[in-house]
Amino acid sequence: MLTGPDFLVTFLYYFSCTSLIIILVSWQGMGLSLTTPFPYQLGSLVGLIAGLLGAYYNRSLSTSIPFTHKKTFLQTLNKTLSEMGYQQQGQLEDCIVYQKSQRPFSGKLLVKIEDKSATIIGRSGILNILGQNYKNSTTQEK
Repeated sequence: MLTGPDFLVTFLYYFSCTSLIIILVSWQGMGLSLTTPFPYQLGSLVGLIAGLLGAYYNRSLSTSIPFTHKKTFLQTLNKTLSEMGYQQQGQLEDCIVYQKSQRPFSGKLLVKIEDKSATIIGRSGILNILGQNYKNSTTQEK
């Protein structure tokens, strides 16, 4: 099964990019010398904050949703995802790929349908919103 970057990889990405940008901006933009520790300390502090926030919201997670009727589940899932702006983009291995058509950097959702459950992989922030919207959709149908 496909997976995306976990917490550590996402943290390192955001930490290193932000730290480097802050060090360069403090050196070139603010005129601070690289021989003093301040640009590195500032870069590390801001990088730590950006790394934690980026890893919390953008790490890849997977969730499993049990269902009893496959057709009903797919209708509800497609309705929920379309309300969020996602459209089916095709297949990747044994997963259905959903993505926002107007926002290419919004992240993809991968849905693998099994016998009595579906596994959804995507960014943690998107999965949280999807979970809330899906629960609202299923309670409104009852």
